[in-house]
Amino acid sequence: MEFPTLGEHCDFENCNQIDFLPLQCKCGKVFCRAHFTEHSLSGECELAPEPREINLKNDDQIFRCSHNGCRKGSLHEMLCAKCGKHYCIEHRFHASCPEIDDETMAAKIEVLEAPRRQFQEANKHLQEKITENIRKALQSSAKVKTASKIHLMRIKQKAKGPKSIPPSDRVYFAIGKPKSMEAKSVKLVEDENKLVALESVTLDPDLKDSVPVFISSKWSLGRAIDSICDTCNIKNDNNKMGDVKLRVFRQLDGYCISPKKMDVEVGDLMKREVLLEGDKLLVEYVDGSVLSGLSDNTEIFLT
Repeated sequence: MEFPTLGEHCDFENCNQIDFLPLQCKCGKVFCRAHFTEHSLSGECELAPEPREINLKNDDQIFRCSHNGCRKGSLHEMLCAKCGKHYCIEHRFHASCPEIDDETMAAKIEVLEAPRRQFQEANKHLQEKITENIRKALQSSAKVKTASKIHLMRIKQKAKGPKSIPPSDRVYFAIGKPKSMEAKSVKLVEDENKLVALESVTLDPDLKDSVPVFISSKWSLGRAIDSICDTCNIKNDNNKMGDVKLRVFRQLDGYCISPKKMDVEVGDLMKREVLLEGDKLLVEYVDGSVLSGLSDNTEIFLT
């Protein structure tokens, strides 16, 4: 050994290892770092540093871990940012803080999330109102429903779609396929007062130039578009980077169904009468830059 005079042997029973930086108790015994903690916590030495849990101010006191059942201590304080208590290295990053129960944590999260949720709810109500007013401004609801019922009877006779969809979940539409992959010309409307109401609706039950399909009312609009494209053999690159994206339009007025949100449920669109079963729908390609620049209050129409 190169430095036999450096360090001292640990006085803890069965240890006796040399520690070059031993810790000495006031009783005169020296210990390695690990056994100094055990000696201090054993309660057998009256002169050993007294364990304290919080707010320690001098080096004669050690910090005891606040974790339930843990007897480890350390000379340096490591406080939890949540509850302010000291924890040992092993329990320093415990998954849950004992001072913050589920109810308290939920309350803290609610304080942070409430403004965001209130904004989303208010925005959702605004969008529903805009959509409702646009449909009313463009067409007579009674005439549209009559037209859709006539189409529906013909569509159900020839409709194609995934057989895995339960009959109770199936909803039927007539789909007009795009004639090319070029982006369709569209106009953007933010003010419903600028819309021109339709004076009359032509009831045309003919399915010429359209494909009768059924989809699930429980699907998102994005999944519905994917299924329609599979059934009608339409090239669909919505899930890839590209200049054009597929969107669904009502044939009657050229209104784009939810141009920004693809996660909206088909059944929800039908409840709000954005879609009516039996509608003739057009699947068209739209310039991706137009979609990315849309504001929440902007609607798209075919020109």
